[in-house]
Amino acid sequence: MTTQQAHSRFIRTPLARAIQYGLLAGSLAVGLPATGLAQDAAGQGATTQQGYSIAAGQLDTALNRFAVMADIEIAFDAALTGGVQTAGLQGHYSVDEGLQRLLAGTGLAAVRRTDGSYRLEARPTDVDLPLVRVEADWIQETAYGPVQGIAATRSATGTKTDTPIIEITQSISVVSSEEFRNYGARNFTEALAYTAGISRQEGADRSTESLRVRGFTVDRSYRDGSKYQANVYDGQQELYGLERLEVLKGPSSILYGVASPGGMLNAVSKRPTSEPLREVNVEAGSFDRRQISADFSDALDEDGVWSYRLTMLHRDSDTFIDHVPDDRTYIAPTLKWQPNESTSLTLLSEYQRDQTAYVYGLPNSGTILPNPNGQIPRERFTGEPGYDEYDNERYSIGYLLEHDFSNSLHLRHSLRTFQADRTYDSINMGQSSDQRIYTRIAQDRRDASSGLTSDTSLQYAWEAGNAANTSMIGIDYIRQRHETERYNRTALPLDLFDPVYGSAELGDPVPFAWSSKQRSEQVGLYAQNQMKIAEKWVFLLGGRQDWTENESSPYFGPTEWNRSTNNAFTGRVGGVYLADNGLAPFISYSQSFEPTSGTDRNGNQFEPTRGEQYELGVRYQPDGWDTMLTATAYELTQENVSVTDPVDTSFQTQIGEVRSRGVELEAKTALGPNANLVAAYAYTDARTTKSSPVTADQVGRRAANTPYNQFSLWGDYRFGDFGLPGLKIGGGVRYVGPTRATWVEGEVPSFTLIDTRVSYETGSWVYALNATNLTDKTYIESCTYGCYYGEPRSIVGSVSYQW
Repeated sequence: MTTQQAHSRFIRTPLARAIQYGLLAGSLAVGLPATGLAQDAAGQGATTQQGYSIAAGQLDTALNRFAVMADIEIAFDAALTGGVQTAGLQGHYSVDEGLQRLLAGTGLAAVRRTDGSYRLEARPTDVDLPLVRVEADWIQETAYGPVQGIAATRSATGTKTDTPIIEITQSISVVSSEEFRNYGARNFTEALAYTAGISRQEGADRSTESLRVRGFTVDRSYRDGSKYQANVYDGQQELYGLERLEVLKGPSSILYGVASPGGMLNAVSKRPTSEPLREVNVEAGSFDRRQISADFSDALDEDGVWSYRLTMLHRDSDTFIDHVPDDRTYIAPTLKWQPNESTSLTLLSEYQRDQTAYVYGLPNSGTILPNPNGQIPRERFTGEPGYDEYDNERYSIGYLLEHDFSNSLHLRHSLRTFQADRTYDSINMGQSSDQRIYTRIAQDRRDASSGLTSDTSLQYAWEAGNAANTSMIGIDYIRQRHETERYNRTALPLDLFDPVYGSAELGDPVPFAWSSKQRSEQVGLYAQNQMKIAEKWVFLLGGRQDWTENESSPYFGPTEWNRSTNNAFTGRVGGVYLADNGLAPFISYSQSFEPTSGTDRNGNQFEPTRGEQYELGVRYQPDGWDTMLTATAYELTQENVSVTDPVDTSFQTQIGEVRSRGVELEAKTALGPNANLVAAYAYTDARTTKSSPVTADQVGRRAANTPYNQFSLWGDYRFGDFGLPGLKIGGGVRYVGPTRATWVEGEVPSFTLIDTRVSYETGSWVYALNATNLTDKTYIESCTYGCYYGEPRSIVGSVSYQW
């Protein structure tokens, strides 16, 4: 019989004793003898409460972490815990209470010994144990809370209902807040760096969340299932305020109306918890980065009817580009009212201010193409210090209401309003005769965005024979406003290889014709049914009708609104087979639409572009395993693409088509109690398949910024087997193949990057060191109208305290 030990702190124990216990244990977590504090557990240590934050997952791992935080020793037979899962532990407990919660439902009990240590034993079925009340959302992962373990099991992004991912008929990738921390991610693109089929639109951009998914631009972000911006430059979302980030791949208009054929990004907010949560983090690192953040949550009354959460962050930082800061202030107060099990109302609010500058793309000559003057330095700033700025303030407030009329009928209603105001002054580069000195023009810019979103749905569960159905009908509404006021100014040329800044004043401001006012409204009616037959077959059928109205007017001069309306019906159908061994093959067809502005040569308003996708895949998620393996193949087509009219080249006509075909593989799995693995591969063949006769050379041309091949691998290991359960080391590699630039000549070379993380947990403290682009590789991440260097090596150290 093999006995394992869950650890006390290694720092208090000689290494020789650790090795001795490691040889005795023989597998998984290896223990150390109890410290003086642990030996006193029979007295004050067993009854004194302290805070714990232990994720659900493998029981071995949870016991290791609990022992470290509680400073105790736990001995157990490896056969007792193999494959056993725990719901985790959140809140303040004594040692005995914490162990009881961790072991709830496992059939095991912790017996305290005379020396203060504990031994795990099988719990006899006839033992009368005290009743412990456990909330349902504490036991089971929900689509709206943190991911329990490495592989998410549920999501609402793909169906607008809390659905097991293995039953969703379309590809969806979920990245947890723990993964954000592991990767050292600072924005959406970095958080999704280890997700298949996603590439960056513009490198070093801190003002937008634009990505390319399966070869198509996705620049509309969502929060808790609702639109969260009126303009692409309304700012990036703060990752520290999120529980998870989800990508629904392929057309998604059935649920969200206007959408890119590539997919949609949905961020899930942190929400109040009934158990105490207190965390403070301090960070410092490369480019003078200094950041402090905090997260607090608890019940406000004994019955847990009222609870709150307050998440805050402040950062002062430079970036690798000269004269470009990365400063942010973020605060998100939330409040939840749950008078009974049938009703809950969650109020969500957020304030965020970003102070940085737009990074203008560099010429292709000197980045991806040779330049007689050499390579342009990656830190080169093309604007004017003190002039270029992106100062964006964003506010949002809303609520999420849920009510059960019965066990079968459920109401969901959400409403959110948001506003973003910014100063966005920047200097743009022009032409050069010697590939060294470039002309420039400055632009004063003031933007104001606002929006209101509402979504109401009724969900009804019913049965017919051996088929269990979840039917949903709903209506959503989006109203958006955006104004941009711009003035152009003259600016002196700049030598990119020997820049001199501030040599002369900018010219007088002149109103710019692209200044405009825009407003839009969208109303959508949708219906969906999920049918599960004999617990084996899942079928989904849904349809939606949208009505959209878009208006635009010049900002300067008389207000003359140009109005366009579009109506569109979109649908989706799919099926999944649930095998007993955890395999779940699926197939689906889905549609999307996006309005197109403008008219043809006859004055007819353009039709919306239409997207459709055929997808075939298989998932593997066996019961009791913290694992999700996914393989998919798809064909995705966008029609009604505007191209040059062959009859009159001064107009456009909608005869173009873009098609993307690909294969994606994703794996997230826990390898035993101490190791995790995340792997992804994507092959994407996205190209123009139809164009105008006058642009026949475009047919067969690859989509921009979309590599044929992408590969990523991340793994981390907790050194429980070696007597150091608090020590965790992770590392990853990312490969992105060569891509085509959008509007400039040249190919963007492939690149490979390495990331690492080392962390150590002791009691309530966590010390961590993240390094991204560890080898400090100089590379071009993408090219649109210009080219963008990728982030150089960045090293950030952090200290976290939870209590």
